[in-house]
Amino acid sequence: MVLGLVSTPGRVRGAEHFVPARGEACLAAPQVWAEALTEQLPLFLNLALSRSRSEFQVVLVGKPEVEMLSPGSPARLRQQELAPVLPDTATAVSPEAFRLYFTTLERRLVLPQHPQKEGNSLAGRRSETLQLAYEAYVLRAAPGDPWRLVRLQVTGSGIPIRDVTNGLTAQAIRRWQQSGCPLTGDLELTRPSL
Repeated sequence: MVLGLVSTPGRVRGAEHFVPARGEACLAAPQVWAEALTEQLPLFLNLALSRSRSEFQVVLVGKPEVEMLSPGSPARLRQQELAPVLPDTATAVSPEAFRLYFTTLERRLVLPQHPQKEGNSLAGRRSETLQLAYEAYVLRAAPGDPWRLVRLQVTGSGIPIRDVTNGLTAQAIRRWQQSGCPLTGDLELTRPSL
């Protein structure tokens, strides 16, 4: 008889690396939600970049860092802290909220201005990389509700902080959520080939 540990997605809570079942990531704890998002963000963001005809491609997304926004503070203080990120339609309910930090490494292929007429077609090509740092505010009205991105800011080397709440990265995050917060293997493009 062989004994081993089997991790069934969505059923082993409290494990060091909890993997939610399909669709549960949308409602998961902040760290689990953030890890599921950043695992799939390259796929969703590259689709958005491709649709916009961007020359850049996301190579990787860094490990997310989650900072809960005053979980033990009085509701009034929490509302003051969250006021800048809450939509105008926010109710008097004190939502759960967290700040999410992650980075992306993006690359684009730069073609030579004077292409080679013969020989190696790759000659003269080079790639440029761009590393960006994101800060997101994510909240939900009550436990059991899906998380909602309410603000996204980005900065990078030589790039001032700017609000990209309606930009391509935010659209990719929302598209991931609209797709049911899929994990690796949930989508046709991420299933291992046989």
